[in-house]
Amino acid sequence: MSAESPSGVLSGAPDERRCVSLWSLREDVLVDTSSTTGSVLLSGRWGEVRLRGVNSTVREALRRMSLGPISLTNVAAELVPSGPERAPRGLSVGPSAGSKAEILMVLHRVQQMVVRSLTLEGADRLLLSAVPIAPAARCRPVPAGRRHPVRLSRFAFLRSEGKGFVLESPTSLYRMVLHGPEASWVVGMLGLPATTEEIAAALPLSLQTVSEIIALLLATGMAVPADSGEVGEEGKGQENGHVPGPAAPCFAEDRDPALQSWSAVDLLFHSRSTLGRHDADFGATYPLAERMPPAPAVKSLPDGPRIALPRPVLDEVVAGDPPLTTVLEERRSIRSYGASRLTAAALGEFLYRALRVRGLREHHGDGRPPDEYTDRPYPSGGRAYELEFYLTVRDCAGIPAGIHYYAPVEHCLVRIGDAEQETAVPERIEEARIVAGLADPPSVVITITSRFHRLAWKYSGLAYALTLKHVGAVTQNLYLIATAMGLAPCALGSGDVDLAARTTGTDWRIEPGVGGFALGTRREERSPVPHRPSAIRT
Repeated sequence: MSAESPSGVLSGAPDERRCVSLWSLREDVLVDTSSTTGSVLLSGRWGEVRLRGVNSTVREALRRMSLGPISLTNVAAELVPSGPERAPRGLSVGPSAGSKAEILMVLHRVQQMVVRSLTLEGADRLLLSAVPIAPAARCRPVPAGRRHPVRLSRFAFLRSEGKGFVLESPTSLYRMVLHGPEASWVVGMLGLPATTEEIAAALPLSLQTVSEIIALLLATGMAVPADSGEVGEEGKGQENGHVPGPAAPCFAEDRDPALQSWSAVDLLFHSRSTLGRHDADFGATYPLAERMPPAPAVKSLPDGPRIALPRPVLDEVVAGDPPLTTVLEERRSIRSYGASRLTAAALGEFLYRALRVRGLREHHGDGRPPDEYTDRPYPSGGRAYELEFYLTVRDCAGIPAGIHYYAPVEHCLVRIGDAEQETAVPERIEEARIVAGLADPPSVVITITSRFHRLAWKYSGLAYALTLKHVGAVTQNLYLIATAMGLAPCALGSGDVDLAARTTGTDWRIEPGVGGFALGTRREERSPVPHRPSAIRT
């Protein structure tokens, strides 16, 4: 058992057991060897591959690989025919080596189905496995030079699935499963550039084992090699008469113009919320349907006094509105406000046109219990309509200052908030002013939250990306309606999620803040879209 030295580096005699490569097929790959023509059919996540003209050794190797990791050397030695077997062209090998080469040639054709693993000779568990996660996955390990610096990719993420570590990267088409602590030790050493020799000297692992692990990390793009012959900042300065320090390794990944615009988090979010570069479930898979019911189509109203909002007469709104093209051309963010006050009538019309529930219906089908859904003036994927709207009112004639929830079915405001929430009102108004660069504090700040479970219950992979798209659709609606009404709109590009939770009284893990919008009145000289007041019905 290795101990940890005071310096934090594992100490102890190196494990000199040989590192062995093992091969298997992805768990979702089925192998059919029943064809009378001798072909093998491999069926997996990304379709079928029929292998023709393969010998019995290859067929049996594929069958065994579908059951778990195997050593190709052992299988070839065990299954080699007693008679002579012709080796592939260009290879001068014995019968078992020839069979292994033929197996490798077949596996090269189906790399998207092949899992490569490493283990220590005689061990009862794996060190790590490289699992392909896309049809284009290709892996050809080539050991780095013993003294060549290597570093973990800046896009690599190490996380736990409860049964061990998983290493992922949006720039890689593989998922690395770290089965044993030895692999985690090596990955931990790659937070800074290090050579194979340096890592082997710091860990109780043989140089060969460290070399094999790093080769697989490099082949899958989880680690990156330093450029050859490049000198970093610390190696410069000799021309000025200074003695340079050790050259800092340079990495092509850091200078790649295609990657410089991306943070690791943004690129991972993009790659995992779209198709093509992962193998996770995606789309309307109903991942939570067996565990919990869906969230209701309409949120239960919070406790608090209700304030009825005026309802516009839509026929008169249509007659008084400017043309759509005029509204689109005049739409802009307005960051200063007029002297007139926002009124309950204008706010009621604005919310009614943009956010109300127009109808509540039931959906039958898919073999599941009926699910309610709503019809509203903006689009929502899967008719989820998971967004909710809270108004922090600073100054609106007819509406008391404070925090209100907009009830889209009843078209009313529900006054919410305890003493702590009330103290957050000026903080929320000031945050909106700073975030949007407003010259004046807005009359109203709308906080947009997401009842995320309503999406996550149905969708895998894209739930959060979808709620952000919904925020965009709603924001456009708010802009256009405010412009048509002659109001001053401005979206908030960011916000404090904890402040949003304190303001709305929600749990940010259950109903997070995902958007914001500031509203006020326009200055008279900045009202290019005249609005004819509509009749109000209460």
